[in-house]
Amino acid sequence: MLRKTLFVMLLSIMITVSISSSQSYAETDAKFTKSEGNNIENNPITKNILKNIEIARKEFAAIKEKEKKEDEYQKHINEQRKVAQASLDEAVSRMSETYEEFTPRNAFARYVSGFNATHQGIYWDQFEYLNAKITLAKDARDTVLKNGGTYFDAMKEYSMYAKMTKVEMLNVIKDLNVKHNFTDRKTQSYFDVNGKLPRVENDLNAPCYNCESNITKVKVTVTETSPITAEKLKPISQSDQIVNLKNKLSAIQNDFVNSKNIIEQKKMVHDMNNILKQIQELSNS
Repeated sequence: MLRKTLFVMLLSIMITVSISSSQSYAETDAKFTKSEGNNIENNPITKNILKNIEIARKEFAAIKEKEKKEDEYQKHINEQRKVAQASLDEAVSRMSETYEEFTPRNAFARYVSGFNATHQGIYWDQFEYLNAKITLAKDARDTVLKNGGTYFDAMKEYSMYAKMTKVEMLNVIKDLNVKHNFTDRKTQSYFDVNGKLPRVENDLNAPCYNCESNITKVKVTVTETSPITAEKLKPISQSDQIVNLKNKLSAIQNDFVNSKNIIEQKKMVHDMNNILKQIQELSNS
């Protein structure tokens, strides 16, 4: 800025000198006249040039002074920012120590500790899956804000990575139940895409799912006891396309939790969302 201003000033002076000189030459019929002493002070053209030079000098000095003050002010601002950042870091560190037991992981650990050790593993796997999605969503949100995006755009990005549809949740729970030996694939085959078992007219007729032996039920009233024949149900019939999509979804969900690469995880979320959309469309068709 300073160089540009100085250049403009010098250019203006040169143009003034050039014009003045041309006028002087014209007035003297192209004859050079030497001026010195009082003649310089009394020459209006020379006085105008000297006046412009003095104005330029003062403006240049004013610009230099302004830039000096701006540099000092910016230096002061930068120092204040460093002090503020250091104070913030110290406060955050102090707060983290104070509320360490209330962090999501520590709070969940206290919650899970109240359950039988046999069941704690499945709870932790659920936590890890959801925590991975939330961590990824926060990173996506912060990236949008860092790049100058609006808060609305940032939260839209956050929602895309953090959301969990019912089908996705049921698929995670199904796989974790199988993993921790609370069920098996055959038993899970009785549930439909929405995680529901077939309905029966009378609860007494409800079958024993995946029972190895026949179980006889009886209905007892005041006057008689009569045997009840339980309904025989077959596993829910789902199209091969839905079954294949669910198997693919399970594989991606497993890789998603185990991956530590944010870029890969983001791609996995997009793949999962596409699969979930296809499953929903096939289920509604």
